Amino acid sequence: MFGYAQAGYGGPAGYWWGDVGMRVPLGQLLKREGLVGDVQLASALAHQRKWGCRIGQSLLRLRLVDPDRLLAVAARQAGVPVVHIGDRVVPAAVLRRLPERLMMRRRVLPLDVLSGARGPRLVVAFAAPDDLSIVDEVAFAAGIPVDPVLASEEDIDSALARHGVGGAPRRPDAIELPPASDEPMQLVNGILLQA
Repeated sequence: MFGYAQAGYGGPAGYWWGDVGMRVPLGQLLKREGLVGDVQLASALAHQRKWGCRIGQSLLRLRLVDPDRLLAVAARQAGVPVVHIGDRVVPAAVLRRLPERLMMRRRVLPLDVLSGARGPRLVVAFAAPDDLSIVDEVAFAAGIPVDPVLASEEDIDSALARHGVGGAPRRPDAIELPPASDEPMQLVNGILLQA
């Protein structure tokens, strides 16, 4: 139904995971991919320290990286598929698999129930599928195993609001305003320019 785009593992041995089994930090992966430079990464790390958010959120808030490219690299790092929810409608029976309060608090959205030889599995969009405590909490609440997929926070928030999760009435006729700019910004000679 949602066409989950499988994240490939590509790259040389040790590219996504270090030689001692430690995961390579997202900022370093983005740097290896040529998506950010040293100055951009330093700016994002300073933003992260100041505001206490994840490095990906910092890069997006500072508009230093393209959101789709960031999602692709983060999905490969976490070993999960990427999904773009867009304006797709999730069946009410699937939404009822998780409490609304949990969906809002953890920024998760159940997308589909898959049946298999071992029983049903719930496909859930996460903004942070690498946080295993959240994945476990969602699986416990659902009562069935969970297959995590990565979606952007904005995509999940928009879908939750569109489906009336969190007390807001369901608004299928609601329109969304376009973002100010999706283009990444570039730092040139110490001046921040919009690309």
